[in-house]
Amino acid sequence: MAVGRPWRWRWFGHALATVVVLTAGALPAASDAGPGRPALEWTPADAAIDIVAAIVLLGRRRWPRTVLAVMLGLTGLSMALGRESHGVVVATAIAIYTCVQHLSRRDGVVVGVAVALLALGRSVVLGEWSLHPVLVVLLGAALGEAVRAQREQLVEARDRARRAEETREALARQRVAETRLSIARDLHDVVAHQIAVINLHAGAASAAVRTRPDDAEAALGTIRQSSRAVLSEIGDLMATLRDPDASTTGPVGLVQLDDVVRQFAVHGLDVTVRVEGDPAELSPAVDTTALRVVQEALTNAHKHGGGLGAHLLVEHLPGRLHLTVTNRYDPHAQARPADGTGHGIVGMAERVEAVRGTMTSGESGPGVWTVAVELPAEPVSTEQRQEEDGR
Repeated sequence: MAVGRPWRWRWFGHALATVVVLTAGALPAASDAGPGRPALEWTPADAAIDIVAAIVLLGRRRWPRTVLAVMLGLTGLSMALGRESHGVVVATAIAIYTCVQHLSRRDGVVVGVAVALLALGRSVVLGEWSLHPVLVVLLGAALGEAVRAQREQLVEARDRARRAEETREALARQRVAETRLSIARDLHDVVAHQIAVINLHAGAASAAVRTRPDDAEAALGTIRQSSRAVLSEIGDLMATLRDPDASTTGPVGLVQLDDVVRQFAVHGLDVTVRVEGDPAELSPAVDTTALRVVQEALTNAHKHGGGLGAHLLVEHLPGRLHLTVTNRYDPHAQARPADGTGHGIVGMAERVEAVRGTMTSGESGPGVWTVAVELPAEPVSTEQRQEEDGR
């Protein structure tokens, strides 16, 4: 039933237009009206023109410009017959009403004015000097323009609503993706080093359990300690994810560099550290990124270096911080740095890019792997310092 309703309204409009045109055509001209004249006067010629106009109007929705042109032709025919048919005038107004809806604002105004001038010329030619045809035509053009503008506003409103909905969905997807990346980086930073230690000492314990039980026991103790550390750090991370304002961990930055290097030394990685330049106060984001990059680079050195050690160079330069982690590895070993999953390298690159830094990583020589990072060392603003103190 809902599908047929537009068709019923369309045919109702056709019927109404036909009745209005034929009724207007039967009305006497203003110059012919008088006390002794009938209320309706419809000559055969007028009736024929008006009936043709009413029939042609049935196609105005499909061929609006053609129907308007035909109406102008019928207007010229009525002028040639010396008749002033109100039916043709009304039909022309209905045709221009429909036509203007399919034109731009400028073209609609041009067509409306042109047809109004033709209607005025028709009255002048017939010697009536009446403005009624002009006003009727202009009214049709004005109504058509109003409907066109309303439809255009409705379409624009729907487009804006659709774009707003698409934007909201895109932002939601972006926030979800950013959250997932942040969780992935945090989990990797928390777990990767300790899991590497557990894996290393598990292999050592397995190899020494029969011949060197004391070494195996020490390795198992390290595994137990690292496991407790992983569980504690994951618990802190889960608490932070549930309530970011209730973080149980303090600020993370290069102030903890000595502790990180000491932990790697305990687990068998000899790290040489060299610091050049005067340390500058870093923003919290850059400070955290610097430590996380060092942790990940040393974790990879521990995992793939085979105990050959690593070297860390920290350069405090004007306006920037340069970190270089270099480690040697056996190029003929089964596991090489380039053979890993790459998640750690990707995570470092994402962190560095987030603070507008640059990073390069790869082989810098036979059996040498280098990670070089440059971070902006901009002065900390008062707002950043107050926010950090508040935490």
